Amino acid sequence: MFSTHILYNHNTNFYFNKQGVDIIAIKIGDPFEMWHAFCHEAGHMFLHCTNQKVMPRDFNLKQEAEAEKFALLLMMPEKLIMRHELYEAQHIANYFNVPINLAMQRIEMLIEQTRIVTYN
Repeated sequence: MFSTHILYNHNTNFYFNKQGVDIIAIKIGDPFEMWHAFCHEAGHMFLHCTNQKVMPRDFNLKQEAEAEKFALLLMMPEKLIMRHELYEAQHIANYFNVPINLAMQRIEMLIEQTRIVTYN
């Protein structure tokens, strides 16, 4: 759909664009970790167009945080959380087959989103 190539390897996860071709590299291993890594690297693909090797450390940390947020949103979409009334972390963890700590982070994101909407 997005003309993205997936490269499976034994070393690391990363995203890069070579001559206009998006490539997401995923380290072979635990299926959940591979899914999480794919979602994170897809975040870089959709959100960023920079080379992390040549950017300031703080900006790199910002982009990593954005990619991680993207991963959580992709792995646990609000639409499905609401449709299936997954209002507790354990319900989210079970439904999406994610660790409880990621389900808690997703709940915190939903709470923060509510605060922003409520205060504006």
